[in-house]
Amino acid sequence: MNRLTQKLLLSLFFLLVGLSFGVQISQFVENWIFTEVGQYGNESLIELFNYFSLGIIGFVMAIVLGGGVIYFARKKQQEIGFGEHGELYYEVFRECLTAQFLVCENGTLYAVSQGFCKQIGESEDALIAKGLKGLVDEASHELFTQWQAQGGDFEQLVLTLSEAKTEQVHITVSLNHTHLQGVFLGQLVDVAKQRELQKQHELLAITLSSVGDGVVCTDNNNQITFMNPVAEAVLALLTDEVKGKDFKEVMPLFHEDSKEAISDPMQQAMTELQTISLNELICFRNHLGLDFAIEVCCSPIFIRGEKIAGAVLVFQDVTESRMMRKRMNHLAHHDALTGLPNRLLLQDRLVQSCKRAKRHKHQFALIFLDLNKFKAINDSLGHDSGDELLKQVAKRLTASIRACDTVSRIGGDEFVLLIDSMDDRRHVRHVVEKIFQASSGDYELRSRQVKVSFSAGVALYPEDGENADSLMKSADTAMYRAKKVGHSNYQFYCAELDKEAELYLEKETAMIAALHQKAFLPHFQPIYNAQTLEIEKLEVLARWQYGSELIVAEQFVDIAESAGINGHLSMYVFELAMPHFVKWSTQYPKLKLCLNLSIKHLLNGMFSEQLMTLLDKFKLQPEQFELEIAERPLLERADELKSTLDSLSCLGFNLAIDDFGLGHTNPSLLRELHFDSIKIDPSFINEMGGGEHQDDLALVMINIAKSLGVNCIAEGVECEVQAKTLASYGCDQLQGHLFSKPISSEDVDALLGKISKA
Repeated sequence: MNRLTQKLLLSLFFLLVGLSFGVQISQFVENWIFTEVGQYGNESLIELFNYFSLGIIGFVMAIVLGGGVIYFARKKQQEIGFGEHGELYYEVFRECLTAQFLVCENGTLYAVSQGFCKQIGESEDALIAKGLKGLVDEASHELFTQWQAQGGDFEQLVLTLSEAKTEQVHITVSLNHTHLQGVFLGQLVDVAKQRELQKQHELLAITLSSVGDGVVCTDNNNQITFMNPVAEAVLALLTDEVKGKDFKEVMPLFHEDSKEAISDPMQQAMTELQTISLNELICFRNHLGLDFAIEVCCSPIFIRGEKIAGAVLVFQDVTESRMMRKRMNHLAHHDALTGLPNRLLLQDRLVQSCKRAKRHKHQFALIFLDLNKFKAINDSLGHDSGDELLKQVAKRLTASIRACDTVSRIGGDEFVLLIDSMDDRRHVRHVVEKIFQASSGDYELRSRQVKVSFSAGVALYPEDGENADSLMKSADTAMYRAKKVGHSNYQFYCAELDKEAELYLEKETAMIAALHQKAFLPHFQPIYNAQTLEIEKLEVLARWQYGSELIVAEQFVDIAESAGINGHLSMYVFELAMPHFVKWSTQYPKLKLCLNLSIKHLLNGMFSEQLMTLLDKFKLQPEQFELEIAERPLLERADELKSTLDSLSCLGFNLAIDDFGLGHTNPSLLRELHFDSIKIDPSFINEMGGGEHQDDLALVMINIAKSLGVNCIAEGVECEVQAKTLASYGCDQLQGHLFSKPISSEDVDALLGKISKA
């Protein structure tokens, strides 16, 4: 029976009851009111009145009784049911597809939904007839009874069905006192599935809390709803402190370089309905004033299709990695010692300068700068002092140029200056001289003063090169030319320098080939006793047989040094001279052989061993040799060479200072180094016999030798006046073209033969 039929029957019932009451009341009124009227009036009128009063009273009684019953029924329904619109709510509840039901305090089911019937597999009437006791197992019903007795508010109860159709299913009964009294809302829930879902939620929460990136969520009003611990740590704020605040207020983003504010990515993601990745250099500053570099990815949060619930921002703190990347980039483009741009950055700036100069039609200068004698300073004072010197030089150079110019260190003691927008050569000269004046001079290195000078080469754009490579080559060529000309000098590039450099390179190549082809041979220049004019020594000098031409050592020794073959060349020539000396020393046992050594020989830790091996090969003794070292390089490396010289002296070699007088050696240093001879430089001998006091310097040097108790040799003697004067001053030995030029071994044989016959 449906609800409409029930209503019609109920209405008919109240109508019959009302009519019955109406008949009774009508009879009472007739007896009470119309008795006397019946006695005196018309009977038909009384009968009409009876019908009329019967209808009126019956109708009123039907309405009163029906309305009263309906009123009290509705009132009761409001107390235990769905309220004023109960019928509508009841029908909606019954048609609901979710598994829900209403249960009363006594365990009867007040209403069940279609979803509940479908999931249980039974009809509505069958379920209502069963009640809660027939629906759940005995333990659950007992639990429900106890729960009722305790009367807890807003609690939940989990009950087990008495018959599970498939997997274990539970009923969760929720207590709600808002509208219902004595009626509880229950729903059928797969607890296992619910627990799995809860586990997933917990796992998600743990994941968000454990992830190394910061996570910030906002609602669709861009107000913060969630932050994970990483985000809280970076912002130095808890989620509860910022919940409900605008994202831009809590985490304002700005560009790292320009410091300009960046538009809100959360709002942009929600507006454009897509993921936003910020690849720029993004930073933000927290409320403590700390800046963080971050990488940002922001996505909208969708629910129920395309409805936006908010946005989530994931950021990674890359402050350290970005700082490291900056440091690595700086190290890749700057010199680690001085902090100046290195060759790579200089090359880039030089390319840009060429483009800019070509566009604006102006010229600029490239200056190669090299410290003179830096190696001597570095070796004598130590590498720490050398590094300190380079730092101080870098500061002075930087201070001597404009902010738009560039000072770079490209390695060792080489600096390159890029001077932009030069007017002409005169302007460049002024700049170079200003740089020399500011950077040359005395430097304080750990309480020791050193004097520094520079050699510089200058190339101009565009006349000396129209690209970076050609300008670098031109400036480098000019700088090497300046070093050859003399210290504290600068040279402008010119085309002739390229020809000179090409010729120099050709000679280097030819010398290396000549060494392999054994095209070098020894020559000998005799050294005579100043009093008896007997040959006491022979100095070995290298000669290069270049085709039909015989090239003297002065023309190729520098080339051999720069080519790195000077040591090999010297040892090769020494070895060629040994067989001849063995033969001569047999006839003249007091004869000595003089060998010229370079600083590289002495700094080579294996030189002493190599020389002794050579002597052992020809059964010669160290006392038969005199080793000559030039004065100027000796002074530059005296501290470093002292132990090597002492070692050679202990082995029995005689030591001589060549070109004496050019370096202004301190006599105390001569005593300390234990030299056996000094050779007066030819420049002082050439001045003798030219006028009054021209012989003074030679006499001073002879007296120095006497005071030190060492042998004195005058080289470069060209005339008899010089020879006689030197002999009269007490010079021990003479060498020069007056007696003999450097000659071959065959000529030495002939010369010694003549002396022996005489």
